[in-house]
Amino acid sequence: MTETNHSTIQTAINACVISLTVFAGSVHANDEIAQKAQLDVQAKKITNAFATELKTTLMAAVAKGELSAGVEVCQEQAPEIAKKYSSHGWQISRTSLKTRNSQNTPNIGEIAILQDFAKRLASGEPANTVSYSNLNPQSGEYQFMKAIPTGQVCLACHGENISDDLQKKIKAHYPNDNATGFKLGELRGAFKVYFNASNAQ
Repeated sequence: MTETNHSTIQTAINACVISLTVFAGSVHANDEIAQKAQLDVQAKKITNAFATELKTTLMAAVAKGELSAGVEVCQEQAPEIAKKYSSHGWQISRTSLKTRNSQNTPNIGEIAILQDFAKRLASGEPANTVSYSNLNPQSGEYQFMKAIPTGQVCLACHGENISDDLQKKIKAHYPNDNATGFKLGELRGAFKVYFNASNAQ
């Protein structure tokens, strides 16, 4: 075999290897996209179920015992409802840039996401599209967050004009409360969902 032919064959082999590597990388990337899409669907289902049950429980309590009863629901029942939907590697809770419960304080990464959410809401983006998700393919860890806008019903306990009696009730349950002064439509906080495949038992 001449040196020229050998060089031509080697070039062809190298090109084939490169093509196979690119193809394998493309297949792997597609698998990751599909996996993330499936996780997004599940995270949204968990978030919607949690949000619906929490709102229903809160509104029922307010209807029976006025706004002060709603404060007790947020403190006592909200964590239990979150536990109900946290299993098989999934964990759901809430967070905010201005928390009422200090246990919901965001980490550095979540702060950045919440700040982005606030900007997106302020720019006029519909609240139901303000979300974030990320999958780390190496660790199998997945994160999802969905914005919670300040609705009309939220203002009584989180707005700028809270009654004195209700303020006392809030302080009694949450002495380090910072979750007041919100305006209609502003970012109140976010649902946050984490999934770790290694904990999916």
